[in-house]
Amino acid sequence: MANKFLNLIEATIQKMNNGGILTGDRVELVDDYKSHSEFTELPKETQDFIEKIFTDSDLNKKVINIKTKYPSSAPGNEDNRGTAFIATVAVELTNGLYDNENSVAVPMCILVADDGGHGADFGSAPVPDSVKYDNKVQIDPVEAEENEEQQQTMTQQGDSLKKSERSLPTKNTKIPSKPATPSPAVNENYTAQYMS
Repeated sequence: MANKFLNLIEATIQKMNNGGILTGDRVELVDDYKSHSEFTELPKETQDFIEKIFTDSDLNKKVINIKTKYPSSAPGNEDNRGTAFIATVAVELTNGLYDNENSVAVPMCILVADDGGHGADFGSAPVPDSVKYDNKVQIDPVEAEENEEQQQTMTQQGDSLKKSERSLPTKNTKIPSKPATPSPAVNENYTAQYMS
């Protein structure tokens, strides 16, 4: 009987076979980006927009897409990916929300992955100063004050008004009760009596 199943071979894109940057990485411009030929060959408007994105705010800049510089004639073939890449960079407005409308294609050679001084831990992005604020929440517990005048003292109970119980008890209340069956410890042959 012939094999009905096809062999599927998957290739994963890794950091170092994709120009050193992956989608979702936080990036910065390299120090001498203005001297790179890939940057100087861009139109003046694009150069200005790239500089504006990276200098106007302290928000994180993240890669949202990576494309090869020269598209492959045989997509899906890892051998045709090439060695030159273009990254689409966008400003991260909040965690996971990117400004896709104002994204820009940047040559990968003028970008460097920014680990924020965390070494290999790229997952913990720093919180920009522009989104920090003073939190006015008081988290220390404060003892509640009982104010007799502000609380309602009478409630409707049945046909008449009665004084409300407004404070919690400070001692356990003994509820009178009687067990439904005698305790097996008191009457050790309870199970034997039950079974007979």
